[in-house]
Formats: sequence, C-alpha cells, structure tokens
Amino acid sequence: MKKGILALLVIFVSPFAVSAQTPNSCAEASIPVTISLTSELVSTVPSASIGLYAEIQNAGADAISDAALAVAVVQKDTGTVIDRFLVPERVAIFPQSSGKIGFIWKVPPGADSGIYTLMATFVPKGGSRAQAFAQAYPTASRDITISGGAITPAHIRSLTVNGSVYTPNTVARVAEVGNVSATATASNRIQGPYKGAITWRLFSPDATLFEAPLDSRKAPVQLHPEQSANVPYNLPTLSLGSYYLEGELSDGSSTSYFDILLAREDGAFAWASCLTPPKSGSSNTTLVVSLIVAIIALGGIWEFFKHRA
Repeated sequence: MKKGILALLVIFVSPFAVSAQTPNSCAEASIPVTISLTSELVSTVPSASIGLYAEIQNAGADAISDAALAVAVVQKDTGTVIDRFLVPERVAIFPQSSGKIGFIWKVPPGADSGIYTLMATFVPKGGSRAQAFAQAYPTASRDITISGGAITPAHIRSLTVNGSVYTPNTVARVAEVGNVSATATASNRIQGPYKGAITWRLFSPDATLFEAPLDSRKAPVQLHPEQSANVPYNLPTLSLGSYYLEGELSDGSSTSYFDILLAREDGAFAWASCLTPPKSGSSNTTLVVSLIVAIIALGGIWEFFKHRA
C-alpha cells in the first residue's frame, strides 16, 4: 500500500518539479579573471574621499596587459548611477598570479544619504565601453553608506526610444531605415528650481573605453519645483547598424548616468541577454503553486487509500 502511495506521489510531483526548473541559457564570460574589492571605510560623507583596493586574479595561461578598471557607483534603492570613472593605473598581471590596484573614489558633493554599491569591472584590452559600464565583464562590488547628504534635486525618471519605453540593459530594436529619437524625462524632486544639462554621447557598438564619440551634444535642463521635462536626442544620419548611446544629467554637484543600446539589425549586442536576469518571481510562483498542488494531490491519495483500507 505504501509503495503504491509513493509511486503515485512521484507521478504527481515530478511534472511540477520539472516545470519549476529555469534553465540558464546565458553562458559565463570566458575571461579567466576573478576580482575582489575592499575599502578602507564602509561609510563616509559627501565630498570626502575613500580608498579602495581591487585584487585581480589571472587564472589563465596568458599574461594580461593594458587592461583597465571601470568603476560605477549605483544608489542601491533607486538604481541610479551617480558616478563613473576609469582607474588611472592600467592592469598588467602575469599568468596564474594576482595583482592589486588601489584607487580613490571622491564622493560627489550632491550625493544623497543612503547605501551605494561601488562596482569595479575588469575590462580587457580593447574591451567595449558599452560592456564595461554594463558590468558584462568580471566585476566585484562593495557597499558604501553615505550620511549627511542632501536630496538629489533631479533624476532621469524614464527613457523612451521612438516613443516606446526603454528598459535599461535591453536592446531597443528600431527600423532599418528612418529617424531614431531617444528621449530622457528629467524630473525635479525638490521644492527649489533645478538648472543643469544632459550631455548625450553616441558611440559605435564596440567602441573602446578610450575612443571618442561619433557625436556629442549638450542640452540645457531647467526645471521648476517638482516639474518634469522631456529632453530628446535625434540620431544623426550614420551608416552603422547599431549604436551605444550614453547620457549624463548633471548640475555640477550631482550627476546621473544612463545608457541605451540601439539596433537596426538582429544579433546586435548579443551579450546584453546575459545582463537581464530570469524572471525569478514567476519561477518561484510556479514552484510554490506546484508544491501546493502536489500536497493537495497527496492528501487526496492518502484519503482514498485510507477509506479503501
């Protein structure tokens, strides 16, 4: 009798267990490098400087030369990128060995209070700017708490491409011919006026960290208290099939960065699929529902055999 119950339980539960699995179709980057990040302090204040150390392990058989570290600082509760910079010292490491690089982060004077994640990304020689600032290469992170900051006055509330909402770390597919327009909606969150500018920089899709942009424009942004404004950027007539567009909203005291991946053709920015995590919420929901159904089924089977006995 018990064997029969167990067999039926396996029959009922197995389909649900299989359906709850989420295969990972995104392969890991084939760069044999690991990186760790430490800091002298875990908390500081606006305008202060904090020392950090990145330890890079080269597990490959080839020496690393002329690589770089790209650093991004993200406000943890909003996802806003408040700072970006390159560590001045280049990275060079012998095979099967490690190296340590120190650098300084100067906290922007207009930084808001809160927790920030500082991410240091190893960028191989000739690596692309888009992948570097999307953390598509080996990356280490460190949380830093900022206290005593003021409310950041303005931020980018949303992005659109040709009128459609753009989600960060995705590829905006646009028509093979025709105009392309990106729009950033800047919003003032304080009771006072805001005066700043958005700087747009357009790069080729595989532009390196040190290449000049194909196009650069600066648009003034002036906002009354709690006002929003759309700031458009119309792509120039160029012949490339895809582009990396970088934006920077700044008033000289606080800054926020954003990126848009634009493609007129399939297959552009294939690495971006690795940046979008699977919808774990739906998978978890499936798993919970599956377990509930399995328990109910088991209860029904148990009652059936109990009455038969």
